[in-house]
Formats: sequence, structure tokens, C-alpha cells
Amino acid sequence: MAILNVSNLKKSFADTEVLHDISFSMEEGETVTIIGSSGSGKTTLLRCLNFLEVPDSGVIKVRDRVLFDGSTSGSMSDEAIRKRRLHFGLVFQSFNLFPQYTALENVSLAPTLLVKGKGNSGVAEIEERAKKLLDEMGLSDRMGNYPHELSGGQQQRVAIARALALNPDILCFDEPTSALDPELTGEVLRVIKSLSQNHTTMIIVTHEMSFAHDVSDKIIFMDKGVIAEEGTPDEVIDNPKNDRTIQFLSNYNGGRQQQ
Repeated sequence: MAILNVSNLKKSFADTEVLHDISFSMEEGETVTIIGSSGSGKTTLLRCLNFLEVPDSGVIKVRDRVLFDGSTSGSMSDEAIRKRRLHFGLVFQSFNLFPQYTALENVSLAPTLLVKGKGNSGVAEIEERAKKLLDEMGLSDRMGNYPHELSGGQQQRVAIARALALNPDILCFDEPTSALDPELTGEVLRVIKSLSQNHTTMIIVTHEMSFAHDVSDKIIFMDKGVIAEEGTPDEVIDNPKNDRTIQFLSNYNGGRQQQ
């Protein structure tokens, strides 16, 4: 059974249709990478999956449970949207850490708020899990540091730990290295690769072609709001069939986009 099924998803902003009839699925433990030019709809797709944007139509299922059905959903309450977001963890381009909280507090905050009102039950366990996640990110000596005291790479690793703290079904990355200096990119990519090797279910939007090839079970190439091509890394990156995929990949050299 697929962990995620997306069927006929559409999204428009004003008169501009950004997503045109998007359909794909993924299995538990898979890493799916989405590539494509800026403006192709990659980030909008992630935002729809995370309910930061509500699709206009289509169906989203996680573990065969319908989270969104455009034919019946109508408008959703804020509480309903929050519950649906729990199925997905999103790591943003620009970290989005709370500057007034330490690394440990950033990772602990959301799960602590979820148990708020239930006494102190689970709070100690939440903090222990947050410490474990930060240790796995190589940040055991940075738990008490505030975001401004951390490098960009360290901040992004805190953001990854924060996303994992809620035990999402699917972890999503929106160009996780685009805000990093080249020398900091490698440390974040190594963490994501380790998660993939441990069969964490992930959707990654990235411009890092070499990384996408190495880490992905499936690659989706988006162009002008549609899925133009999808398949294994060997099929999409090494042997693309679609003319737009071929043109897009020709602009890359050694995994980095030529400027």
C-alpha cells in the first residue's frame, strides 16, 4: 500500500493555474525528489501537501486515509488543517527557527504544545527525544545555543530535528541548501542522505542534481505545473525521454546549475 497518493491536484492563484492535474504516489521508506526550473510548481506542490495552501481540487491520501478531497471538502477549519499538517514535516529553505528559543527549545516546542493541557504527562519524554534528535544531527554540544549563535548549516540541522520531533509520516524539504554557503551545503546533505539510508519517507525539492541522483528512489521532473517525467534516477537524470527534461538537465554541470 502506498503511503501517499496524490490524484488530479490543481491549484491556481488568481487567474494563474500553478498546478495542473498532478498525480503521483510513493511507498513508505522511499525518497522522492522533485526537480524543475523555478516557477514550475515544485514549492506550491509541497505547500499544498502540507496544507500551507489549500488545493482547488484533487485528492490527497496518506496511508489510505483521505486528507483532502476537493469534491467534498469545502472550507476546512483551522483545527482540521492543523491535524492534517501533522502527517507532514516541512523543512524550509530559510530555517524559520524561533530566534528567542534555544536549539533544544525549538525542537521541543511543537510536541510540548500538543500535550499542553494534559498535565506534565510526556514533557520529559519530549525533551529526551529532542536531545536524541539533536545528537543524531551532530549538535549535542549546541543544544543551549540560540539560532544567531549557530551557522546556517547548524540551523538547518536544528530545523530537520524539529520536523522529525512530531513523528510525521512524510518529511518534506523545500530546497534545504539554497540559503547555505557552498561549504555548509555538504553537512546538511549528509544528514538527509543518512535519513534516506535509514528509510525515512521523504519528498525533497532540490536543485542539487548529483545529490538527487544519489539519494532518490524516484525523481519527478516538473515543468509549467505538470509532471513532465518521472522514474528512477537512471531513467530521469541519466536517460531522460522528455525534451524539456533534456533541456533542463543540459544546464547543469557536476550537479550545480550553471549561472
